[in-house]
Amino acid sequence: MLDNWDLLSTLAPGYAVKILVAVGCGLLLGIERERKEKPAGLRTIVLITVGATLYMIISDLIALTTSGPDAITRVDPSRIASQVVTGIGFLGAGTIIQARGSVQGLTTAATIWVAAGIGLGIGVGFPVLATATTLLVLLVLVVLGPVRTWFSRRGTPETISILVPPDGLVRRRVHLVLDTFEIPKSAVRTEPTDAGHAIIHATYQMGPSSALRMLEALQKIDGIRGLPAEEASAK
Repeated sequence: MLDNWDLLSTLAPGYAVKILVAVGCGLLLGIERERKEKPAGLRTIVLITVGATLYMIISDLIALTTSGPDAITRVDPSRIASQVVTGIGFLGAGTIIQARGSVQGLTTAATIWVAAGIGLGIGVGFPVLATATTLLVLLVLVVLGPVRTWFSRRGTPETISILVPPDGLVRRRVHLVLDTFEIPKSAVRTEPTDAGHAIIHATYQMGPSSALRMLEALQKIDGIRGLPAEEASAK
């Protein structure tokens, strides 16, 4: 027991650096996900990178504290890494939302998968490589987002009009869906009606698949009704 403690106290500074680097990498990716209000945000990504790093540290300690030829042949550090990869797949699957044929959350699931790989890289002793990978992933998430939006908005601008009941929660849910699909607030206009209802006009410009996902998300909100163009203009 004392021998193991002496070994741990000797290796503790290096392990502490690994944990700190894992926290830093997780923070970089987590802040980006948190800013976009994704299901796996700051805390989740940090825990994933730190957890993966810790598993590799434990794997290293198991190999160091196992003695004897027979025991050494049974110790395989890659076993823990493979189990982390398998387990993180289930966590990533939980962030994917399947609804009426549309799939959402794939980017967050991929970020979780990469975050685990970054943590494993730090734990096995390559923090510089893991940090460089973190910066590259962050560049992909930040820079390619507007590029993807530009490609998806090459279609013809269209306007949808939604009749919303006098319920603040329903209106917030409508605006949340519009924000999710990155429709600028300047393209959204609310028009009150005599019956206390309101008509929300939203002008969007996106690809057919994105437009379909947005309409499906709006259809799930109880109490609203889409208005044809002529009826919306008449009201």
